[in-house]
Amino acid sequence: MAEKPQDMNTSVPSTVDHNVRVVTLVTGEHVICNFGQVREDVDGESKFVAYQLLYPLVLTLSESTNEEDGTQTFNVTYRRLNPYTPYEDHRVNPTSVLSAMPPAIDILRNYVYRLKDANVDLSFLPNEGKDILGETDGATPEPASAATEGPVATGEGGGD
Repeated sequence: MAEKPQDMNTSVPSTVDHNVRVVTLVTGEHVICNFGQVREDVDGESKFVAYQLLYPLVLTLSESTNEEDGTQTFNVTYRRLNPYTPYEDHRVNPTSVLSAMPPAIDILRNYVYRLKDANVDLSFLPNEGKDILGETDGATPEPASAATEGPVATGEGGGD
């Protein structure tokens, strides 16, 4: 039986009009990024060779409990995937990716805010991320492809 996502004061969109995904790697890391594919021409045929993680940030979830009333608080921290390089375009082996899912709206919004604060060109997002940030100017957003192909989409891939 399919489960409906829990209501966390956010609505679940019926369509996803961007390629931002929370990618779970075999290392156990959760990475939010603009997720895509790298294809190369091999013998006259376009072959899927790697996943592209553009502007990747590792997500870490921490939990704390208020001693007075016992309420739990969750905090998501963001850090660069590889702080030792200035490059923000990472290629990973397809067998390194376990899953790639659209993020919750609050995680997506925080991610886009962080990119905007770092002066990243947000043209890879519909309406340059303005809709996500609530800066809607009344314009109709342009549709964008968000299809996932390759081993993640087909359930194929390495691993024993």
